[in-house]
Amino acid sequence: MLLPSIKRQRCGFTLIELLVVIAIIAILIGLLLPAVQKVREAAARMSCSNNMKQIGLGLHNHHDAVGTLPPGGTYFDVCCTPPTYTNWAIELLPYVEQASLYAQYRQNELNVSTNNNLVGQKRVKAYECASDRMVGQLEVPASGPSTAQWMHGSYRAVSGKANMAVGHGAWDGFEPGLWPNGVMDRSYRSLLHATSASYNGVPASTVAGIAVLGGAERFSGATDGLSNTLMVGEYTTHTTTNRGTFWAYTYASYNQSSIGVESRLFGKDYATCAAAPGLYGDQMCKRAFNSSHTNGANFVLGDGSVRFISYSVATNLLENMATMAGGEAAVLP
Repeated sequence: MLLPSIKRQRCGFTLIELLVVIAIIAILIGLLLPAVQKVREAAARMSCSNNMKQIGLGLHNHHDAVGTLPPGGTYFDVCCTPPTYTNWAIELLPYVEQASLYAQYRQNELNVSTNNNLVGQKRVKAYECASDRMVGQLEVPASGPSTAQWMHGSYRAVSGKANMAVGHGAWDGFEPGLWPNGVMDRSYRSLLHATSASYNGVPASTVAGIAVLGGAERFSGATDGLSNTLMVGEYTTHTTTNRGTFWAYTYASYNQSSIGVESRLFGKDYATCAAAPGLYGDQMCKRAFNSSHTNGANFVLGDGSVRFISYSVATNLLENMATMAGGEAAVLP
């Protein structure tokens, strides 16, 4: 006698159930992803801030050891392919745990010499912001005396406030023709500007009129107050990247920037800035400040502290904080 067969129940998901599960997972991922991105950005911003604290401490240690701050850049002739030598980021190397790399730099050679360019092709962790997509990349700068590749960095010295009355006058080089009456106004300079004086074995420039640049600054000269004076800030761009920051390249705006009153000069990448209305075309865009963070950028102040400054800050306030002895009343909120 044949026994009736027992039907086995099949265990598993139907297609509809599977689709529902996938949809739920997609929704959860969609909800979680922004939170993860925020955590990553917060961590990157903290890492960037810690780097800048190290830079601020290094600048103070340099001042204690040498008696002055380093020069923003040694700039020994007029634009546009002048002889240049060391700069603030190179001189700071021993104070950011890079003494061996600093020992390879030859002070008596031009900044663009083959040997010194090899130094400038190295990565320095303290000069790289974790949010900056350009870190670790070599590139030939868009202008200046070098045709070699240099390593990107994330931070620029604040050379001073821009005087835009008759031209894009800035303290990152020697271009007196861009200033009213052909005279660079010393009240517009900040703690890390271009210099023409003898420094660390490099003789002083003998070019007529260039002595106005002076030498490396002392903290005692910051009569506006160290806590009210910007010293180093962030700059990166993901467009026209050869106009970005190159930490060891001592040429004008590639490792120094100035604060201008136009809003396009803070928080915009190069192409966005250049496309926006403003004085003197893209010239001041080369001297802007910008980060990969959301809503603002980090700055080192003269007292060594680090502040995250919103892109919505009043530009005249930021501009006034770019001078060390301009006599302006400027206090961050």
